[in-house]
Amino acid sequence: MRYTEHLLTLADHFERGSQVETSIALLAGMLNCSERHVKTIMNALHDEQVVSWATKRGRGKKPKLTLLLSKDDILISEARRLAETDRYKDAFALVETSSRSAKENFYEWFTNTLGLSPGREQDEELDTLRYPFYDTQLIMDPMLIKSRHDAHMVQQIFDRLVEYHAETGKLLPRIAHHWETVDGKKWTFYLHKGIHFHHGRKLTSKDVQLTLCRLQKEIGVFQEIKSMAICSETVIQFELSRVDYLFPRSLASMKASIIPIEKGEDDSFRSFPVGSGPYQVLCNNENMIQLGVNASYFSTRPWLDRIEIIKAPAEYEKRQHHPFLLNQPNPSWRQVKQIEEGAMFISCNCVKDGPLRRIEIRKQILERLIPEDMRNEGHDNEFRATSFVSKRSLEKQNAERVRVPEEHFENLTLKIAVQQIRPGANHEKAAKQLQAQLRDMGISSQLELVDSTTLCNEDSLSTYDMFVGGIALGNDEMVSLLHVMQSPSFPIYPCVSDHLRKRMDDVIGMIRCSQDNQTQWDFYFEIEDLLSSEYAILFLNHRQHTVYEPEDSEYVNIKLNCNGRVDYRNVWKK
Repeated sequence: MRYTEHLLTLADHFERGSQVETSIALLAGMLNCSERHVKTIMNALHDEQVVSWATKRGRGKKPKLTLLLSKDDILISEARRLAETDRYKDAFALVETSSRSAKENFYEWFTNTLGLSPGREQDEELDTLRYPFYDTQLIMDPMLIKSRHDAHMVQQIFDRLVEYHAETGKLLPRIAHHWETVDGKKWTFYLHKGIHFHHGRKLTSKDVQLTLCRLQKEIGVFQEIKSMAICSETVIQFELSRVDYLFPRSLASMKASIIPIEKGEDDSFRSFPVGSGPYQVLCNNENMIQLGVNASYFSTRPWLDRIEIIKAPAEYEKRQHHPFLLNQPNPSWRQVKQIEEGAMFISCNCVKDGPLRRIEIRKQILERLIPEDMRNEGHDNEFRATSFVSKRSLEKQNAERVRVPEEHFENLTLKIAVQQIRPGANHEKAAKQLQAQLRDMGISSQLELVDSTTLCNEDSLSTYDMFVGGIALGNDEMVSLLHVMQSPSFPIYPCVSDHLRKRMDDVIGMIRCSQDNQTQWDFYFEIEDLLSSEYAILFLNHRQHTVYEPEDSEYVNIKLNCNGRVDYRNVWKK
């Protein structure tokens, strides 16, 4: 619509549907333009049928104006125009100035534009998936990912040497087509030939070496790698400092996505990454992130040609029931509750000088807390955790909790750090419920939101008595858990005594030496039991997501993966 600003000005002065006599001079002053331009504007608005503009020849005969749209009509019409031209930020901002009912009408229209849609571009079929997601300050540098949404995007843009398949527990070839070891310490990986990054350069074993060196140097992971020998462009050999039969599974981590090192050194890499995966970034601006299929992808080409992730306001995110299809399109779609592996927790700082250094104080406090009353979500979306693994929590669900005699603590104040992934995504609600329960015990406390990247730095460890946080496990739950249990940046390992850390290291060493899955899990649960017996941790709640899945749909694999997102790579149409 042309002259929208002028039309909105008219709407401020005239009622919709009421014919009024006016004058060119009056409108010129109102619209802040010349009388000649007023005629151009009014004739154009009349042609668009948004006003009725009637003029008569003769001295003293005033033109008659009828506004055919309300102010809300004008705002929503313009917002739709902006959205249709991919100016979503401006569209959402304009909608915010309209009435509640007008806003609902716009969002209903907007929702109907989403989903899967076929199209054509330059005489080629183009299947596009379009959906909204609130702006998460997305990071697409694999080394720096913090959220599940970050990990999901990295999964689409990059490839790793191998990929872990959770349903079978097997490793699948990706950049590497074969790997082998004789003793669990020396591993050789053989890369596919002819893999290219999105910018055209060939991927070689040197890129694998430099990617892992970057991770070792910048964030301290893969420290067990003693050396990396490049045998050829497509063969690389790793020598480890210990026997580790989980090492190849560690290389399936999103952080271990292989990058072209010359691009990784660019400040813009986190927003405009270059990988070798099935999709590449076409656009990342204030309106949307657009991914396009990598036509020269070395492996199976995805069916979806393009993904458009519209950066919607946080308010719109509350309307979503599903990150891909936003609600139940019709009654044939079934409602499914999916458990997010991982859990919220409270950990005690057992090494800081203060009351929680004493196990009897930790015991008195933790055994009197009621985890069921500490929730971030609604009651139906969370259930009691006794482990980071939901299956184990469900097995122990009816176990009776030990109750200790009530004791009133006097002159005891605790400082509590609350994990924050990004502004608005934190565990503050659960922490406030913890604070209320502590108050009932006579314990005063102070809460502080702490960014997850600084949660366990030296200042934090010397400041906070307790930490409230949560983890969401990756596709390979065992590897994720071992990383959590030994991470210096997560409030478990740095918060326990040297003696307890040594015991944890010993058990994790046995896990890595074992090639039997059940034995590995038995050892892992020993670690959780050890932490619980020392009152170093209290598991709070697991989270569930309510999603909708089709009973019968022409689209296949519309379901959530471990990141809580639909994996674009696997969607196809019958």
